Amino acid sequence: MSNSPLEPHYDVVWPLGRKAATGAVAAPRVADLNGKVICELWDEIFRGESIYPLVRKHITERYPGAKFIPHTEFGDFFGPRDRAVLATIPDKLRAHRVDAAIVGIGA
Repeated sequence: MSNSPLEPHYDVVWPLGRKAATGAVAAPRVADLNGKVICELWDEIFRGESIYPLVRKHITERYPGAKFIPHTEFGDFFGPRDRAVLATIPDKLRAHRVDAAIVGIGA
């Protein structure tokens, strides 16, 4: 390698960078959805309007006592109002006594 002043000098960087978040423990899985309240959270980007009815149908066939709170109750949490909408979700989950959530329907 040349030490010529015309050649650029670069510091070595690590492409992965430092981790910004630490791991979190997931909530325990709901074993039986009968009698449970399930909310739908959707960012209104990809096919939720066609997929959520199919998911509801499939779950209801297997767990007839399941109750659903539609995504329209929680709002679109993607876009210019995402922070404001996201801030309301915990209170809405408590108000509806949600036991489980379906999040991220899409591709």
